[in-house]
Amino acid sequence: MKAIIITPFLLYPIRKIISPEEADLIICADSAYIKAQKENITPHAVIGDFDHGEQGEPQGKFEKLLRFSSVKDDTDTMLCVKYALNRGADEILIIGGIGGRLDHTFANLQTLAYIHDHGAAGKISDGDHDIFLISSSLTLRKGNYDYASVFAYDSVCKDISLKGFKYEGENLELQSNFPLGVSNEITAEHAEIRVGEGRLLVILAKKEKIS
Repeated sequence: MKAIIITPFLLYPIRKIISPEEADLIICADSAYIKAQKENITPHAVIGDFDHGEQGEPQGKFEKLLRFSSVKDDTDTMLCVKYALNRGADEILIIGGIGGRLDHTFANLQTLAYIHDHGAAGKISDGDHDIFLISSSLTLRKGNYDYASVFAYDSVCKDISLKGFKYEGENLELQSNFPLGVSNEITAEHAEIRVGEGRLLVILAKKEKIS
């Protein structure tokens, strides 16, 4: 089951990034439901503490509202992820959530690791980037991206293979304290990243921002 989590920090319209009709479950984190409603997207659930912006009870079209205290351990996005996993989602796409406050951006990258470690496929997409965490392989199409950066999410990642890039390699090793894998270029129609040990953070970027 595919779940989409829409976050409050978005630089582009939701439909510029993804077609909501592709999802089995649409969840809005906190005030993101306002942006969804502006695009005539009806979420199945709206989840958050609602401690910023709108006052009072959130209003609008949605099937379920889950309100939490602002004194909590989970971010609103993490609450949405846990809800999606409990509903049986095995694919979770987080829309937005990067490029605003740095602490929230980093928290969302860690949330991507939580999704991965709980057996689901996760991705963050903001219209300019797609971000994955992998522990096996990932195949990319050149038409969708121009650059791919690969970082060690764990302290050491071993047996890394890069094919279809300007800088290729076999049996590579990356460490979390040195950004050796930044800004590689995709040259083949289909490029492949493989890792034998550890978790890789893969960030895909376009040369031009979407309009």
